Amino acid sequence: MHPLSHALSRNGNNFDLVRLVAAVAVVYGHSYLLQAPDGSSDWVHNALGFDGFGALGVYAFFLLSGMLVTASFDRQRSVPRFAVLRIARLWPAVALGSLVTVFIVGPLFTTLPLREYFSSGMTWANLDNFSTIVMNTGWALPGVFEHNRFPVDVSSPLWTLPLQVRCYLIVLAAGMLGLLSSPRGALLAAALGIAAFVLRVHLPPHLTPHSLPLVQIGLRDFSDTPGGYSFWPEPFFMLGVLLYGLRERIDIHGLMTLALTMVFLVFRDTAGAQPLFYLAFVYGVLWVGTTPLLRRFVPRHDYSYGIYLYGFMVQQCVANIAPQLSHVTAVLIAAPFIVLCAALSWHCVERPVLMWCRARLARPRAVGADARPASERGARETVR
Repeated sequence: MHPLSHALSRNGNNFDLVRLVAAVAVVYGHSYLLQAPDGSSDWVHNALGFDGFGALGVYAFFLLSGMLVTASFDRQRSVPRFAVLRIARLWPAVALGSLVTVFIVGPLFTTLPLREYFSSGMTWANLDNFSTIVMNTGWALPGVFEHNRFPVDVSSPLWTLPLQVRCYLIVLAAGMLGLLSSPRGALLAAALGIAAFVLRVHLPPHLTPHSLPLVQIGLRDFSDTPGGYSFWPEPFFMLGVLLYGLRERIDIHGLMTLALTMVFLVFRDTAGAQPLFYLAFVYGVLWVGTTPLLRRFVPRHDYSYGIYLYGFMVQQCVANIAPQLSHVTAVLIAAPFIVLCAALSWHCVERPVLMWCRARLARPRAVGADARPASERGARETVR
């Protein structure tokens, strides 16, 4: 038995391990999409019939984010602190990624003369990080990856960042209303988030005073799921918000994880297979994230965001050079470069920015409190 409240109240959890596995799952899932067909396919999708590696990795990210971001606001109880830390977590890595895209990937892989490449407005538009993070404008370069199996797109996972930002805004609004400090409030916050999800908001490409009237709000078409997904990530985030509110009442048992898995397997050919799987999946993610059995495998550094951002980019490069490689071979070739990019992103940008923000936002500690410098307390405290 592992209380969820215990895992969320301190660093005694495996959430960094879950994020790492989720990021690797996304990269592996994309390998089937980017390389030429080699006779194999996503075996998870084949077994389930509705979602594959990539989708499950994204769902896990959103579930953990819902819990941890809600916990962050509940601890901070400060709108400016929350906003600064959320920006510090998302933006620096994207800013570095856009520079890598424009000045390294583009010149190496464009089919255009460099003068024409650098004179194109399409090239410099990739440095607009606000549009990338908020407006769902992906990275695309002139003459780059145009003949790939998945053409043009440099980093497909960017599409989830605007969804994260919207979820953050839900948490911010719920926190300002004082809904995150009680189970009933968390339930209401999750319900408000689901209502906002159901009401699909269409924003114009560029927010200007003249374009604001073009904002359209309508009911979501539930048959229109993201490409390659049978469900949507946002409800998993809202479930994470609810789980945080109910953390004192939730105990995670390994036997329950096994039981839910068995129930799904028994009913996998019925109409209820998909919801039963998601129930087992969510509980399984919580078990992996809380069980002491896996504590030894928790990574010292959180490379998951970097792997998520750079995985697709590096895989596109490999697919451009050798499109006929099998998906396994392509992943093995791309893996060291992905890890290198993620490590540089974490150690050179993400972690320093987070530590700097934490240090500037730190409240004065009471006498006798742990006064160790942040470098001694460890990086894991800086990323929540």
